[in-house]
Amino acid sequence: MREKEKSLCRLAAQTCVGYARMSATVVIAVVVRICLDCFGLVLTRQEPRSVDFWFAHCAEVSGGFGTESTCVLAGSGLFLASLLGCSLFSWSCRGWIADPARNPYARRYSFTIALEASGWVPISVCVGKTNALVEWFMDVARDDLSQALLSSAISALLAVSCAWLTHFAMMHCGSVASQSKEGLGFRSFGKLLLLMSLYCFGWAVGWSSWKFVLALLDALEPRTSVHNTALAAVVLVIFLVLSICFYLRFGPEPIIPDPHLQKLCYSHGYSRSSRRSLISYAVYSCTVFIVMCCCDSTYGLLHLVANKVYLPVGPPSSFDVKLLVVLALVAAVVTILAAFCSAGITWTTEVDENTSMTVSRSVSDARLEMLVSRRSRFQLRGARELSLELQETRAVEEAQTDGGSPFVQAGDEAAGPQATCFVQEGINEDIEHLSVGQSISRTLCAAVLVYDVLGLIVCFQWGSFAFRSYGILFGGMASVHAVFYILSCFLYASVVIVSLMRLMLVYFPSEEELRELHADASPATSEPFLVLEANDLQRGDSGYERLTSPVAD
Repeated sequence: MREKEKSLCRLAAQTCVGYARMSATVVIAVVVRICLDCFGLVLTRQEPRSVDFWFAHCAEVSGGFGTESTCVLAGSGLFLASLLGCSLFSWSCRGWIADPARNPYARRYSFTIALEASGWVPISVCVGKTNALVEWFMDVARDDLSQALLSSAISALLAVSCAWLTHFAMMHCGSVASQSKEGLGFRSFGKLLLLMSLYCFGWAVGWSSWKFVLALLDALEPRTSVHNTALAAVVLVIFLVLSICFYLRFGPEPIIPDPHLQKLCYSHGYSRSSRRSLISYAVYSCTVFIVMCCCDSTYGLLHLVANKVYLPVGPPSSFDVKLLVVLALVAAVVTILAAFCSAGITWTTEVDENTSMTVSRSVSDARLEMLVSRRSRFQLRGARELSLELQETRAVEEAQTDGGSPFVQAGDEAAGPQATCFVQEGINEDIEHLSVGQSISRTLCAAVLVYDVLGLIVCFQWGSFAFRSYGILFGGMASVHAVFYILSCFLYASVVIVSLMRLMLVYFPSEEELRELHADASPATSEPFLVLEANDLQRGDSGYERLTSPVAD
């Protein structure tokens, strides 16, 4: 019993390290996005405080349809710049920047966190620009009901388009999810760019689905910025139940499967239709919707909890120091609870951060259908035919071993029923053996869903904390002049990135970084927060692959 408790505690410690590094990557992505958004807000002449320092709305721009179109184009340009820039950074620096032998600063800072955060930056930018794009199309209609219908059409069109692009990429590009550490050659850069684009597609579809639900609330209660709590709760609970039921029926289904699963789907023919890609986007949209029901800044459950602890005074665009402290406490509590809950899930069901990428409902259904068809074909064969085949086989083996005749008398059927039972039993055992691990139970499906949702909730909480921190520290300076706004964004981002890179290396090192710390002759300035054996830590502690597979995400 004590061994099991020690195993669970060790697993919980590993999960805490993974969540700490995962949250650090998201926080770095958020502060980089703040820097990119400041250029968009300055270019479109929007007041930063009125839009909460988020370049995700073009309706705030005055000047008519043409100005809004320019705003959407500027947002699209920022997204493409972030996608290309982060892909180029990860491709060119992955082979050397985290190696202490080639980069001496790697002994003092965790550059692995910066590399992993480069995958989150385009996702963070993509969410805001998807919001602006959907709102721009919705402005074509004037009444709320028409806007809700238009939002649903945009969400469906975006899902179908991304599914077709993903299906085409999976058919013609092998091992999309694999990333070479050395990353040499333009082919490797193209694969990395494709991988980051597919991650962004998943979040774009998921956010457009959430935007549709918000548009539906506007249609049910027009001309209201913040809707009635009871109405919002009823609508969100209905869609929440539908999302969970849909996931339990069709999930898990990764948008970007791991290389082995991709080969099963598209090379071995288990699930190579575009339907698999479309379902994967729908499944990931369900995950994003569940996360937003918990973390939305207006209707999220955790936001309501924070308001119960401390009710902020002032308009929604203002920021309060006490509210920031409450959000930090809520984020810390949620992180600890999520870590222990995730550790318990891994301990009982063996579900981890990679399960959502390696398990596919469509592949499981295809394999089960194949096995059932195989069993049916065997059952249709007569007992006499199976008996004769077995007798002939045994006769040949005896002839080869003892030199006897390989032929069997036609009337000798003494072993027929026993042979038939033996063969049929062997077939059934083989089918049952092949079925093990292929059927996805509701328990396994629910465990994968809860594991992924908890990870994304932790990321959202710390990302929101970092976002509001900027408003408290530099919000007043941003309203003085555009130059001060830009300088404050870069100053805040630089301090946060450097601090997190140092903090992760000292207190939450990864497996490779922990080996470097033990191998370093000079004593560390501080003991690691969690002293773990190197082989107890898992690779990929940031959870980047898990969250954007859709994590995330």
